[in-house]
Amino acid sequence: MSFNQTRDILDHARDFHRRLGEFYAELLDRAPDEETRELLDNLMDHEHVLERRLKEYEEEVSKNVLDTFFKYMVGEREDCFGEYAVPSLVGTEYVIEATRHFDRCLCDFYKEMARKALAEQVREVLLNLLEMELREQMTLSKKVLELVVVA
Repeated sequence: MSFNQTRDILDHARDFHRRLGEFYAELLDRAPDEETRELLDNLMDHEHVLERRLKEYEEEVSKNVLDTFFKYMVGEREDCFGEYAVPSLVGTEYVIEATRHFDRCLCDFYKEMARKALAEQVREVLLNLLEMELREQMTLSKKVLELVVVA
């Protein structure tokens, strides 16, 4: 997939969160303990919320910004999902490591797109998304700590 409009980038980010939720759902069958399954349930809910928030965010962004073209068509980054190996059994450590990996992928994507954006308004949208993702990482980290410490 190539990204040539801001709208394409937001669609990709929404799809990323949807795919990540599906990834966590697939891990449920490989989680041998209740603590890991509870963590995965929380992560699936979290990704669903982020997908919805991105949809709402896109509805608030002006049509002009959404339709803004990039000077150069931007190719898709490496497939963060395809490169991630999944063991037959997963525990909380694996899930936390995977979550960090995918968060880095999305943050790197936003940074790259912001760097390549020529229009200041588009750059602002992408930096806002990056900031939102970083805040969500902090919120999620707190939830994970609560789950792991309590269990």
